[in-house]
Amino acid sequence: MERILDKMESGGIEADTVCANMVLASYGAHNALPEMGLWLRKMKTLGIPLSTRTCNSVLNSCPTIMALTRNLDASCPVSIQELMKILSEDEAKLIKELIESSVLKEAMRWDTSEGKLDLHGMHLGSAYVMTLQWMEDMRNRLSNGEHVIPAEITVVCGSGNHSTVRGESPVKSMITEIMARTRSPMRIDRKNNGCFVAKGNVVKKWLLLTYELSKESIHRPQSFFWIFTSVEISFVYCFYPHNLKRSFACQ
Repeated sequence: MERILDKMESGGIEADTVCANMVLASYGAHNALPEMGLWLRKMKTLGIPLSTRTCNSVLNSCPTIMALTRNLDASCPVSIQELMKILSEDEAKLIKELIESSVLKEAMRWDTSEGKLDLHGMHLGSAYVMTLQWMEDMRNRLSNGEHVIPAEITVVCGSGNHSTVRGESPVKSMITEIMARTRSPMRIDRKNNGCFVAKGNVVKKWLLLTYELSKESIHRPQSFFWIFTSVEISFVYCFYPHNLKRSFACQ
């Protein structure tokens, strides 16, 4: 396949995203992760844009990502930093290329009325990685004071109309688990059960709180007291946000 593209280039025919994705799929079929990384960098050099299908082809070939999404349990990372720590070197390089591309930006909408992540078209691996990176990107946007806080935050994951089992969306089930694991305030939209929604200010508090707790957990011993206290803080935040400062002071 790569030889065919070389002939196309020598004949003055430029490769596009579709052709490049075919090469990635060929490498993926042979578990050639280093070659996939080289090809992604070549796409960047040639100015070939990455697409959702690019992410699907790459992440469907990463054994760790596939194993995690098949068995999403309490040990599954729920932050991009935690995920990078358990990946192989080749997988980490691939993830880095993907999250630095424009794919996430194209899946996002950001204005005063809504901040939205649209996971349509993404396979489980892509939806998982992009959701974790979206949470990181959102935290940075909302904490630096340079971006407007949207009135509402939405994650579109679909309701399963195009799934193998109609009405059962694997992506929705995975996002539900991530939201529960991170104690997210986002809930399924009553008007559209394929979306999770929450007010922008509430999402900001949640993301900043989870970040502070993750920093604290690095510097404090993982004792039963600290685990209990973390749960208490999240409970207070969810139901009594005005008492949040008081909860921190009680530590």
